[in-house]
Amino acid sequence: MTLPSPLPTSPLDIPELLSKIHSFLDNHTLQHSVILVCRQWFLINRHRIRRDLLWECYFQNECMERVLPLLPFIGKVDLFFRSVNAEENKAWKLFLGALEGIHEQGQQQLPHGQVQQEQQKEHVDTVQDLVGNQSTAITRHSLFEPTPLLEFSISGIYPSTRLYDLMPFLSNVTRLRVEQRLNHHVYPDRIFRGCPHLLSLYVGSESKVEMFREWLPLSPDQQHPLPLQSLVLDNAYLKQAKLEEFLQFTPNLMELQLSNLSIKGLTAIAEDSLYDCKRLIECVKRLGLPLKTFHFSVYEQFRRSWDCLVDEEQFKSISQDSREWTFATGDLSPQLMRNIGYLPNTITTLNMVNRDTVFCDSTSKLHQFLCTSPQLLHLRIPKTAYHMSYLDLYHRIPSALAGDRSRAALEAEAARNPDPGVWACRRLQTLHIAFEIPRGQNSTFREGHSRIVFGYIAKVCPELRELMMQVPNYWHGYELAGGFCLLAGLKHLERLRMGFGVSKHRTNLYDLDWMTLPRRTEHTEKNQEERRKIVAQWRGPLLGEVNKDRKRMAKAHPGEFLRTESNTLGWEYCDDVLREELYRVGMLLDVKMMLERIDGSSESD
Repeated sequence: MTLPSPLPTSPLDIPELLSKIHSFLDNHTLQHSVILVCRQWFLINRHRIRRDLLWECYFQNECMERVLPLLPFIGKVDLFFRSVNAEENKAWKLFLGALEGIHEQGQQQLPHGQVQQEQQKEHVDTVQDLVGNQSTAITRHSLFEPTPLLEFSISGIYPSTRLYDLMPFLSNVTRLRVEQRLNHHVYPDRIFRGCPHLLSLYVGSESKVEMFREWLPLSPDQQHPLPLQSLVLDNAYLKQAKLEEFLQFTPNLMELQLSNLSIKGLTAIAEDSLYDCKRLIECVKRLGLPLKTFHFSVYEQFRRSWDCLVDEEQFKSISQDSREWTFATGDLSPQLMRNIGYLPNTITTLNMVNRDTVFCDSTSKLHQFLCTSPQLLHLRIPKTAYHMSYLDLYHRIPSALAGDRSRAALEAEAARNPDPGVWACRRLQTLHIAFEIPRGQNSTFREGHSRIVFGYIAKVCPELRELMMQVPNYWHGYELAGGFCLLAGLKHLERLRMGFGVSKHRTNLYDLDWMTLPRRTEHTEKNQEERRKIVAQWRGPLLGEVNKDRKRMAKAHPGEFLRTESNTLGWEYCDDVLREELYRVGMLLDVKMMLERIDGSSESD
């Protein structure tokens, strides 16, 4: 009698193969999809999941006591200082002491690369053990495990020496970000000696940062090729000759961005630095660096920023297959738009860096670009005050002359404000932007303004993961009628930062706790009831809004509010569902419908 042969084993049943397959996935997919499938998949991948910590040195003592024990399990740390004072100095010493303790315990003593190999082997063995005894998995194995610190960021106001106090504990770091609000010095050679595995380095300042002394060790015997792939300097003063010498030791460099370089150093004896973009490009070509992203701009006090990419010849001389571009401007000038026109329509990342905030007027080419670039994934323009009228598809933002409906007044308003359009970048994941009220428009209609911005972004960019906005200070913060809750439509949003200028706004909990729903608590039910009471008070305004909209359209010129592909930028990229949703942008009805979805879904859960 012959026994039946066993069924073939699926690759997904073999931990070693499963671990290898998962190693090709990005962190976002692992964290939001893979580890949620089952316990086995979580245990295989828990060493790959990057856990982030934001350490602000004004935390309360009890908060620090909860966070410090988790430090050995954190792969990315953002360290922020508000100022230099006794309280923050105490918190800094606690943080530094915790890092020192981890170092002494040997948590980060394995050579770089060996850490992941050891962890992977351990996890495969763990999963194999669990096959026969899954019932005890949760009690036997912790949700967290020690992980090397691979990403580190330090920002705010702090003595420059603190960065170098950290160096003994950053030996495994592959991504380092150094930001300072004030003038400061940075010693490049000390950074690269302290972080020998560095792949990405950002150094910047809101004022000026001087790249001090040498970039490489003085002894030729200690000068070795570095694994660096990305170097970004913002508002920096440096000696170009030393940078070019350093580039000889970065054979893998794919990103080089030097934005708003300063001609003058921080000391009176520092010589004015003379920059030559053409020479730098020739150096990059001579070294054969595999650059995919390049930027070079110089800040001069009276000329503002000069961007080498404005020059057509220099623009064409660098890599034309790059999908990531950075320009030293607050808006896309006609020349930059012509240069972009030489590229295939494959730009996925657009950054605009500028020291001063620039207001996008009615001649802006940026709006045209956004309405014709469906492939764009990341847009970072924090110093660009975007014209709110670009988003007002149905002209619901009234002007200061709202009471005058004469043909002359309407024509004057139409000439002053740009034609609105729909951004084509439906898969946009990152958005850093500012908004400001256009000239001649009435700030008393602040709730309508904010509803247009929040509603437009939530509907046009549903895939956003990171949103940073600077908005006018006359907006009433996060109140329900202002439409902040419309951002609940962004299902994938992970990071949100809002700036409301210098004004302080009172915020109620019921304006914000929709972010944490679904969650059934006594406070949650109370806040839901408060929202219902507020919405009940909108009956009159909602009816008035409908009547006002009807009258406004009746007085409009034929076809004035009729949106078609021929008269609306980006309309061809909208499906029927989106077109219907866009009609409600700016209306109080849009907010009411969103609140019904929010509180209705939480009740059903």
